[in-house]
Amino acid sequence: MGSEVSVLVNHLLCQEIIFRAILKPGWIDDNGNINANAFIRDSARHPDGLSVNMKSNTDVECWLANFNKSLGVDSLHTGRVRNLKLEIGQKLEDLSSGGGHALIVGLPSVDEDPKMAEDLATQLVKMSRNLDRKPRVKAKAQR
Repeated sequence: MGSEVSVLVNHLLCQEIIFRAILKPGWIDDNGNINANAFIRDSARHPDGLSVNMKSNTDVECWLANFNKSLGVDSLHTGRVRNLKLEIGQKLEDLSSGGGHALIVGLPSVDEDPKMAEDLATQLVKMSRNLDRKPRVKAKAQR
């Protein structure tokens, strides 16, 4: 079920804080709070797991500037995520790049298990904390 832990070569410590970028308007509610859609894994686009970034290796402004559009970021405590029987870590290419990219693995997609996908996403919402809600749009390159 869900993505496989075997893709990870570096498991994050329980005290690590991770960030989830808010990249779509449908990922926040009318009050600006993150919703479960932000934690639903699309197995076609993200077969290995849900993308997050590690606080210890991430400058939030620089990281969010890499996306075409972002609406902010929420933080999560790795130990609390692990309490949901999910794993958080980095693949070899994440380590090689030297960046803070990591994955939450073990989340089923809605195609695999709709109820479990929604339940876990809802639990992740409950434990996430609003860090930033500043909308950003990547500047288009001059020709």
